[in-house]
Amino acid sequence: MNWRWHKRVSAHLMRVVTVMLVAALAGGFLLVFYQDYVSAAGAVSITRQSSPSANAAVTPDGDDNGFETNPTYAYADGTPGLAVDTDSGDAVNSVATDIGTDKHNYSGYGMDIIPDGSTILGITVRADIAVDSLTNAPFTAIRLSWDGGTTWTAVISITLTVAVTETTYTYGGPANDWGHAWSASELTDANFRVQVINGDTKNQNSIRDFSLDWIPVSITFTAPWESYSDSGHSTQTDDFFDSTNHVYMEGTGFPNGNYDVGYYDGTVAGGGTWVATDENITVSTGTLNSEYLLTNDQTATPGTWHALAQPASATPLDSSYATAVADPDGYELLANDSFTVQPSAIPEFPTVMAGIMVAGLCFGIYYWMRKRRLAYVKA
Repeated sequence: MNWRWHKRVSAHLMRVVTVMLVAALAGGFLLVFYQDYVSAAGAVSITRQSSPSANAAVTPDGDDNGFETNPTYAYADGTPGLAVDTDSGDAVNSVATDIGTDKHNYSGYGMDIIPDGSTILGITVRADIAVDSLTNAPFTAIRLSWDGGTTWTAVISITLTVAVTETTYTYGGPANDWGHAWSASELTDANFRVQVINGDTKNQNSIRDFSLDWIPVSITFTAPWESYSDSGHSTQTDDFFDSTNHVYMEGTGFPNGNYDVGYYDGTVAGGGTWVATDENITVSTGTLNSEYLLTNDQTATPGTWHALAQPASATPLDSSYATAVADPDGYELLANDSFTVQPSAIPEFPTVMAGIMVAGLCFGIYYWMRKRRLAYVKA
């Protein structure tokens, strides 16, 4: 009797343990499947590069003519030729800001497109320069103006290291504000200037010739572009889950016109897969609004999502996220925001249904083992 009783108890315990193990495994599967993603950081920076479309020599500095030969050739890379500053400067011109150096202003960079209210993180100036000789340490310096040339930043000066051959030199950088807190309005064609200064420690018998092929500017900025959980844009959030599955985007300070907003899911490979574009949104008061219902595509991948804004006339945002952000000028990107989409916001496999399936699985195993026991007892 005791032996049979112990055997029945052992069999029952085995069934309980088996069911618990199955439940634990199923629960572990669900835990992995429904893991929470760490909330994304929000606004993502964009770097846009632009070339000048206007220029003027600075007088009465140096020999009063700046790049006197073909100064417009510095508007583009490679063609049709080089802007040339022949026999640069006058007298001793070893200090960039002295009146002995030749100076030339370039402007018309077309950065009026940057949304007003953007945070300007840094400015990079590229100068493709050649000099006829390295005698007396020739240099080219750059400084920037935000008020049409009335006020200037401190100069960044680079001693040229290659003679005759055109070489690319970089001034500033994506995190260098040149000692000035910039606003988008200071980057407009009416206000922004790039001054190119040529000099050396020459004497009267050694005067340098400088050639300039291209002088583009890159602006690194984050636009005022955020995700919200409500249509009134009163609750800003970077984390969407459960019933909070309607993404409302809002940006301010956008030039009036028509825009597209592309949405990219959380696919790790390639940085995100394009899922939809909200097209041809009209902006007439500076505010860009867009929305996307996450349940519209239940095959989309949760994780870090992105919303990119561009003019409606630009190359369509229907490629991968990595492709778009690698070519911000080609896609004419103006804003980039990241936000987190939890699995529960895209009910590909609802949690309630998953719970029912796990419970049913456990009950099925228990019922099957109980039938086997009854069959064994009858035998």
